[in-house]
Amino acid sequence: MTITPVLLQAAQRGDRLAQSQLYRQCFPVLMAVCLRYRRDEGEAMAALNDGFLKILKNLDRYPPEAPFEAWIRRIQINTLIDMFRREAKWRDNVLLSEKMEQQSDSRGVDWNEADRLFDAQQLENLLQRLPPVSRQVFNLFALDGFSHAEISAMLEISEGTSKWHVSFARSQLRAWIKAGLEDTTSISVR
Repeated sequence: MTITPVLLQAAQRGDRLAQSQLYRQCFPVLMAVCLRYRRDEGEAMAALNDGFLKILKNLDRYPPEAPFEAWIRRIQINTLIDMFRREAKWRDNVLLSEKMEQQSDSRGVDWNEADRLFDAQQLENLLQRLPPVSRQVFNLFALDGFSHAEISAMLEISEGTSKWHVSFARSQLRAWIKAGLEDTTSISVR
């Protein structure tokens, strides 16, 4: 993604055409981030629009020495985290027992076979099946590279809870992959 300083300056001045062009150029990057955190495309689009408004409002704060794509990703992730905090109902949806954790077992999974049978979209679909809080924490940790301490501060949960959600997500994903390998008729082969 190549964003010119001229385009950024015009968008910052309020030039609607420049803002529209910036939106179109940023859309693929921001939508990819949003789809990792939201269950459906409508929710992802709403989150993207909130994030893009923050980007427009803060263009004067963009440090030119920083990669623009990294800067907008960070704003979008922070926007998603803010939305997560506002939606306290998500926290109420997660009532997981030890039994659920025990049912996911990684023994017997042939990861080479899993790599061959599952494509990126199927893995994305498995991520979407995770409970919202576990998916949020797993995405922040495994995909975006935040530490448990950072996640703890962002989501206002303990580090132990963050670690538990990552562990739960991993074990749940392993179980689903193992089940898919055992029943290859339920997944499409590339």
